[in-house]
Amino acid sequence: MDAMGQPVRIFVVDDHAIVRAGVTMLLRAQDGFEVVGEAESGEEALERVADSGAQVVLLDLSLPGLSGIETARRLRTLAPEARLVALSMHEDPEYVQGFLEAGGSGYVPKSSVETQLNDAIRAVLRGEYHVPARLLADLAREMATPDPSKGVRLTGREHEVVRRIAYGSTYREIAGELGISEKTVATYRERASEKLGVRTRAELVRWAIEHGLLE
Repeated sequence: MDAMGQPVRIFVVDDHAIVRAGVTMLLRAQDGFEVVGEAESGEEALERVADSGAQVVLLDLSLPGLSGIETARRLRTLAPEARLVALSMHEDPEYVQGFLEAGGSGYVPKSSVETQLNDAIRAVLRGEYHVPARLLADLAREMATPDPSKGVRLTGREHEVVRRIAYGSTYREIAGELGISEKTVATYRERASEKLGVRTRAELVRWAIEHGLLE
């Protein structure tokens, strides 16, 4: 129940129907929660969340079309009173940081939904943040990683991707070494390139050499 003794109104956004059904079933099995709507895409969520009166939006980050993080950013404007909680298969610090910067308040790995979702919902309704301690520790280490550039700050993962690209590794090789997808590798490379103001691999290698990334 919320502060007024009414069921907490929850909206579920996930592109997989079986996931939405599972989360909905889990919520309905607990007292004090009411699922007031579902959406299978970010675009649909933007159309429906505000009118649903949802107090909490559970948001998958790997949505087709509009990403979960961009959906969260837009929902902050369309439904500013709703608290946003990510339900994500990604446990990389970049996703956690991106979601929090977009206006999210909670982050629950899908592998921990049954044990953490209730606490996350309660926490964000109290105006608190809820992120698993181990993810916060990973995020802290990521943000503390020193950047070899004096004028540009790369995250730890961006630094590692740039270094491996400069050594000639392929996206597939980098993905295997870091335990991430090739698409995520490409995202890190794009973000790093934008920060550094470079466009080609040759420019990236030159920057890596100039800043001591290559032995």
